[in-house]
Amino acid sequence: MTIEIELKPEMAAELKTRALENGLRVSEYVQRLLEQHMPVRPNESSLSPQDRANAFQHWVENFPSRRHEPLSDDAISRESFYRGFGIGLHGAPPRLAKSTP
Repeated sequence: MTIEIELKPEMAAELKTRALENGLRVSEYVQRLLEQHMPVRPNESSLSPQDRANAFQHWVENFPSRRHEPLSDDAISRESFYRGFGIGLHGAPPRLAKSTP
């Protein structure tokens, strides 16, 4: 596939400089950049079970939410889900204390 991209002169000059530093033509250098930043996904049916497991593990380790601290035990407790809804521990509304006359 051939793609034509209009670049700012500074970007074009930088690409030429970096390509020459790496001993490549500009088109080869750009292709390598694309391959590094957008690797071709292999056909899953052609992967062995171990390769699929490795690919999944890589995906899990690089998943964006893994960059945050895990939630506290209180934040994921059953009680915290129902806090403020007037529901007790076992899913029923808390019993009102009977007043004696």
